[in-house]
Amino acid sequence: MHYKETREDICRLLKETSGFILEKWAGLIFSVPGFLKYKGVITKKAHAEGIRMFFKDLISDIARPQLKRCEYTLKRLIFKDYLSASNAADVIQSLMLLRSLLLDLVSQHCGNDIEKLKTFNRVIIEAMGNNIVCVSDIYKKRDFTRLETIMMYGKKMIRIHDIDKLCDLILKAAVMESGSDRASLMLVDKDGYMRIKSSIGIPKDIAAKARIKIGLGISGTVAKTGEPIIISKGHKIPKGVKRYMRGLKLRSSLSVPIMSNGFLQGVLNLGKYKSRHIFDKDDAGLLVILAHEAGTAISNCRLFQELHELYEGSIFSLAAAIEARDNYTHGHSSRVTDIAVEIGKALSLPEDTLKRIRLASMLHDIGKIGIPDNVLLKPSRLTDQEFDIIKKHPVYAVNILKHLPRLKDVVPIVYHEHERFDGNGYVSRLKGEAIPVESRVIAVADAFEAMTSNRPYRKSMFRQKAIDEIRRNAGTQFDPVVVRVFLKIMKK
Repeated sequence: MHYKETREDICRLLKETSGFILEKWAGLIFSVPGFLKYKGVITKKAHAEGIRMFFKDLISDIARPQLKRCEYTLKRLIFKDYLSASNAADVIQSLMLLRSLLLDLVSQHCGNDIEKLKTFNRVIIEAMGNNIVCVSDIYKKRDFTRLETIMMYGKKMIRIHDIDKLCDLILKAAVMESGSDRASLMLVDKDGYMRIKSSIGIPKDIAAKARIKIGLGISGTVAKTGEPIIISKGHKIPKGVKRYMRGLKLRSSLSVPIMSNGFLQGVLNLGKYKSRHIFDKDDAGLLVILAHEAGTAISNCRLFQELHELYEGSIFSLAAAIEARDNYTHGHSSRVTDIAVEIGKALSLPEDTLKRIRLASMLHDIGKIGIPDNVLLKPSRLTDQEFDIIKKHPVYAVNILKHLPRLKDVVPIVYHEHERFDGNGYVSRLKGEAIPVESRVIAVADAFEAMTSNRPYRKSMFRQKAIDEIRRNAGTQFDPVVVRVFLKIMKK
């Protein structure tokens, strides 16, 4: 989808759902402390008109980037209307609530189309990010640099779809912006308990065992109330907490809830024992903003993981459907996958490449679903004409897999798995390193597994004979570097 078409599609969606969004946002805004304080002072009419005006201009700005109608509206609202009742952090928090609503809306609209979802998310995040920075500029607060840094981290967070990497980045941002010496990020598990997902300054064995029930302790209280807790000089501190902090040699601590669209995702815990500056309300306000960024990113990441698991389930179902046609090849794809991944690891290939090898190995024979049984299951040697039919299975594979956006990087690997290193293979007669490295790895694993398994037309080959056959064809059928690594693995 082109960027212009994406913007037009988003604008149509926002116009069609504007009534629902504005009603939902209006209710959420008054959960922000600064707005709640002035609830009743600001008339409902002024409040409704203000958010309606902003939302209308937001749609215009999305349709035509750099139009900056929202910037003009924000200035009017901040200096002349209901937004004048709040500080910058409160206004930014209200805009983040809107952003969460919009991201949730587009995720439902895009369904399982991950590429479309990524593009829609990018447009929404860019548009809302511009307005959040605009609020910072208008208020001219002392901590704008920190706010802009947090927004920069927010843009990085939303692009990460690995929950472990995301939690590490969130914690790193929180520690850098707060000057903390000790920190942990806890996420809510399916059983309702919170567990540490990432930590700094906490022994790994302790972090691994930690399990907090919502409502108990400092973190549990923050999770239950949805309000940050500061434990510093000048704040009332329970005796038990004082003893706990002395045991950890902490001078000050801060715990902040991580929320997304009204739902608890986890809690961010920060502590200081070296820094002279203790946590105060300004720190809490700033880290609440970071926590909102984190909450949106975590929710988004979990959505992508669910879609990923859905795709993986489909992949294994497809692979099983192929092997179910022939008892002789039962488990073939799984065995090829195991060998190919081991070769990839021994070649020190990046993690992303190993993931592609794993998926492509499971699906390398998917195209055989289009080969007639009288050819695929023939108990004797194939004729030249029948072999030509077999050679079409990579093309059939592409026709099946090209409809799954998640597998777009896997398609060329499956398509070129039967190329030969000397250029005499099929389908495209690629040669040498022009063949994807993943295809070269799978080719060796597939050949070995096929030779050492029974087939309708022959019995399995002895393991050593199969290894010798692969060694003999290094440099002609197979990549010699891949073969060399394969032979080392076989020795082990």
